[in-house]
Amino acid sequence: MIAKDEFFSQEGGSTTNIQKNLLLLTESYLSISELCRKLNINRQQFNKYLSGQHTPSQKVLHRIADYFMLHESDFFLSPIDFRNLYEGLENNIPMNLRKSQKFNQFLTIAKDSNKALESYLGVYYRYHFSSIYKEKVLRSVTCLYEADGLVQYVTIERFPLIDNNQNKLGYTFRYHGFCTLLGDRIFMIDFESRQNNEITFSILTPQHRTPKRFLYGILNGVASSSFRQPFATRMMLQFISKGTIKKNHLKQATLLDINDENIPLEAVSYFKNESNLILWGGE
Repeated sequence: MIAKDEFFSQEGGSTTNIQKNLLLLTESYLSISELCRKLNINRQQFNKYLSGQHTPSQKVLHRIADYFMLHESDFFLSPIDFRNLYEGLENNIPMNLRKSQKFNQFLTIAKDSNKALESYLGVYYRYHFSSIYKEKVLRSVTCLYEADGLVQYVTIERFPLIDNNQNKLGYTFRYHGFCTLLGDRIFMIDFESRQNNEITFSILTPQHRTPKRFLYGILNGVASSSFRQPFATRMMLQFISKGTIKKNHLKQATLLDINDENIPLEAVSYFKNESNLILWGGE
């Protein structure tokens, strides 16, 4: 949460940004009344935020940010930066790249995957060994959805504070990406949307039986440490439900011991079959 003095110092010069960014959020709903009911905010007061007459208090802004899985500070971003953060994918593709035959071939493959990946849309818990905390399993939340002609996804990682307080949230990472099906494998590529300094790449084996429960594969990325080492580790997705990420899903995103009873036995068996939990680049 933003410190109170910092909040009000930003408020003075960013009222217009807050107004425009709130207007962007309303585009996702059929009516402003519906959104106000979900946020438990008075409709007339919310209209004043949208018109720029009033600025939300820190408490109200925190409530809105929490509902949309954002930070209060995100609302002070420029409308362009806020849209890119909220929608996930950068829409402003340079003209020379649009004319590239190879780039368009790649997009065609991704778009042609939509129908094949339709049955995979929904919310998953993602399990893999953490590149930050040795021998800990990171359980994050991933949601596959279709938008703008592509199967896209968002993954949210939440790390608790390790200093004797496992229940207190330390920091959060949010990744946006897209999926494609090629050669009977699901390929997933994403970028970290807050610091913009990391891309991860995953390959998963599709599950052809119904209902789908687990997807197995490999995650490749770069560790969020001063060494910035590339790494690879086994990964498993556990299907939870259709639809979008809910608050009760986010509460399950955390670090776990490999023997924690909350980790599916299928994941434990898959992870323990390898001799090295993490394979580091450069070793």
